Amino acid sequence: MESGGLKLYPYQSYEVYGLSRNPFEQLASEGIKDVESIHVYQEIDMRLQMIISEVIGNKSSIALSIVGPLGMGKTQRLKTIAKAIEEHRGKALYVKVDTHDILKLTRDIFYAIKPPKSRTNIFLENLSRKLGFIDRLEKMLSDTQEYKSRDIAELLTEQMSKFPYCAILLDELENMQGASEKEKIQFFEMLRHFISNMPDGCIVAFACIPEAYEEYTKIFPAFFMRLHYEFKLRPMSLDEAYELVKKRLNRVRVKDTDDPLYPFTEDAIKLIHRLGRGNPRQTLRLLHYVLTEAAKHRFDPIDDFVVTTILEEPKNLDEYLTRIPKEYKDLVKAIVFEFNGGPASYIQIAKVVKKPGVQVYESLNELVRLGFLVGDPGGNYKVPDYVRKFLEEGQGQEEEY
Repeated sequence: MESGGLKLYPYQSYEVYGLSRNPFEQLASEGIKDVESIHVYQEIDMRLQMIISEVIGNKSSIALSIVGPLGMGKTQRLKTIAKAIEEHRGKALYVKVDTHDILKLTRDIFYAIKPPKSRTNIFLENLSRKLGFIDRLEKMLSDTQEYKSRDIAELLTEQMSKFPYCAILLDELENMQGASEKEKIQFFEMLRHFISNMPDGCIVAFACIPEAYEEYTKIFPAFFMRLHYEFKLRPMSLDEAYELVKKRLNRVRVKDTDDPLYPFTEDAIKLIHRLGRGNPRQTLRLLHYVLTEAAKHRFDPIDDFVVTTILEEPKNLDEYLTRIPKEYKDLVKAIVFEFNGGPASYIQIAKVVKKPGVQVYESLNELVRLGFLVGDPGGNYKVPDYVRKFLEEGQGQEEEY
């Protein structure tokens, strides 16, 4: 339907399937209320519950790592620990690592205990510094040359000992990779001293991708030997994928059905699970896209043939760009239009889109995992061959024109 040259699209509705909305839109389970009702429990969840019970029941102190690719549920597990500690009147410091500056990272940990002061108090504190009263912690965090790992750990232990239970939870620790080897050792040495003298009822946990984790273990094996547990997340099994779909769909059903997978067939889920390689986030992305497109065409049911039809290679450049998740479109457009499809390094792309390099690096790797980009051993990124053909055809047309 068109009006005055403007093409109007019908409102997206999922009523044809008896659903109020697309239940796969939210990829991160930690952003969903009552997440327990849709979380698919794996062995790691049972073991974490046992660890939490040990800490709460016996005032034990435990350090652990959670390792897995992006989209495997690492954040959700850390949030589970935080919730359990806070439910028992404890203090959980959840810090999303967004820097390779160990001074800022350490400061973020202490700020999570006690947020920064008001502007007025900061002014008075700065004035007192000018008069010669320099806070001990701030002095150690003023420069890496002043960074005293043992002393900082003792200050952290002193602060965390004030709570009946506590947790230090560091998410996305791979973002510290840009620090120098010396700085990484300084930071891990600080954590090692803290773990050696943890208060009773304390959990130290951090999440990391496998590549960075392997690098860190080689740099400072003494720290990783102190960990009590090391959890390596595995892909979802097919049965777990079925459970994921059933739980998500059940939240938005407005009409009863005998088949908890409807409108999907088992074969459709089996194919999507294989395409997503068992990665929960990738699987959710595929489910979201397939359900959105199927609803537009009122495919009923959504079987493996429908999935194949929807996910077949795009027929032109516009269709390819339309399929890119919106949070990544600027990156792909930069590669397509600024670098003629690539290859280009993440640093080059970050400069074009004006985003932090670490953030761009993670997003590009996610696009590679989703099949929208191709990476090479040199750390560069480019579009797949079928997209390259679109670009060459377009150039040919321009030359003819």
